[in-house]
Amino acid sequence: MTHCSTVLIVDDEENLADLFGIWLREQFEVYVTYSGEDALEILAEESIDIVLLDRRMPGLSGTEVLQSIRENGDGQQVIMATAVQPTEDLASIDVDDYLIKPIDRRKLLRTVEAAELVLTYEDSLTELFSLTARKATLEANLDKTELEKDDRYGNLLKRIQELEEDADTTF
Repeated sequence: MTHCSTVLIVDDEENLADLFGIWLREQFEVYVTYSGEDALEILAEESIDIVLLDRRMPGLSGTEVLQSIRENGDGQQVIMATAVQPTEDLASIDVDDYLIKPIDRRKLLRTVEAAELVLTYEDSLTELFSLTARKATLEANLDKTELEKDDRYGNLLKRIQELEEDADTTF
């Protein structure tokens, strides 16, 4: 593999961010930062493929950083890594994957490797994998009856169905 993917780790828990960096350094080029503001600076200066992003941080939150990435980014894969249990709002948050802390080394590596693979796919497939991961996280952590009452979840399912039908046509 000629291109080594770059990963930006953004977490205000410095020890944890550094640990994630150590775990990923063997396979990826890694940048570590402890604030949303610093993350945006690195994203402006470096070519980043994958962002591992804490959701709750002082100053610029992970959600605000995510918004900026989606507005100005180059199609980075964004993995939210957080202690925040997902709620129905995850259905409408534009992340590619959602990890709930504590996260072990194997799970982190597997998730980042999957994100790297997705970077090679066409946009519609990338979106399908991202939405499917969000759906799985929601269904694993929330009551299905409650979810089905939420429009955002309904919209998520509808979009997944459209993308699956397009994918079937493509193949």
